[in-house]
Amino acid sequence: MWEFSTDGSGARWRAVESPVDGTYHDAAVTANGPCAVAAGGSVVARAADGTWGVIVENGPSARGETLSAVDATDDGQRIWFAGANGALGCYEVAAGRRLDRSDPQGVTDAFGALAVAGPRGAEKLLLADGSGRVFPAAVSGSRLDWGPTSNPSGDTAVSALDATPAGVGYAVDSNANVYRTTETEGWKRVGVESAQNSLYAVSAGADRVLVGGGNGRVFEGDRGGSAWTPYSLGDVTVRTLAAADGAVLAAGAGGALYSRQGDDWRRERWDGSKSINGVVAGEVPVAVGADGLLLERAPADGSTGSSAEASGQTDT
Repeated sequence: MWEFSTDGSGARWRAVESPVDGTYHDAAVTANGPCAVAAGGSVVARAADGTWGVIVENGPSARGETLSAVDATDDGQRIWFAGANGALGCYEVAAGRRLDRSDPQGVTDAFGALAVAGPRGAEKLLLADGSGRVFPAAVSGSRLDWGPTSNPSGDTAVSALDATPAGVGYAVDSNANVYRTTETEGWKRVGVESAQNSLYAVSAGADRVLVGGGNGRVFEGDRGGSAWTPYSLGDVTVRTLAAADGAVLAAGAGGALYSRQGDDWRRERWDGSKSINGVVAGEVPVAVGADGLLLERAPADGSTGSSAEASGQTDT
């Protein structure tokens, strides 16, 4: 099994001041930069000048439900978020407007996983609750058209969802299963044989998919799941994965944070041990987690950022 390097040569990360104190549960990339969701229904985003501010204060329906999952359309112009008590909504990036789509199809259960594919106004959604159900929807403008509900892993909750740019969905569960959507057969199991550990994270690209979970395991496979390459990060639970432009981030319990650039895997260093629940790779790498943790990879010039004031929002 391949091992991650821990030689301390990783890039330097720094904590930046958070606009909220609650725990962050997930992160995503928008057209304007990274965003994250937190307890109490907060959605925060990073401005071009490096400051962070609140763009949604109390969830999609202003009820303050904790938000567990966030994803953005492929063009980054619409942010979708979901969480406790059937909370579901989106934020229009250009207009600065919040839309409430909570309690879809009358469901008020907690939603723990979300995936979005396609451009704003024509995107597709996958939404998972704690009972193993996955709800697919097609968006027309701002209207959601819900398809048939499925249970890819039976009664076992889906831990994480992701989708390729072409709209192929992937799901993982605590029984070490990976599922992929098909055009005619619904969900199909595609791995991971002999994984022996719960899976909590998935990141799907056009040709490759990454999954991660217990005992520091990360598996990389082709889109059909015909072959999986295992990696080990050591004694850590991998809770989140992200890939962009050839770079990969993996993170989880105890502040563990790893990166891969090409074939070079390494431990990332930062001054802390709070659990990390969400990561964003790409132009501005970000990690978010417990107790308002906001980490950014330090720029080459060593400059620092500061927190931002909350911006306004319009509800519909």
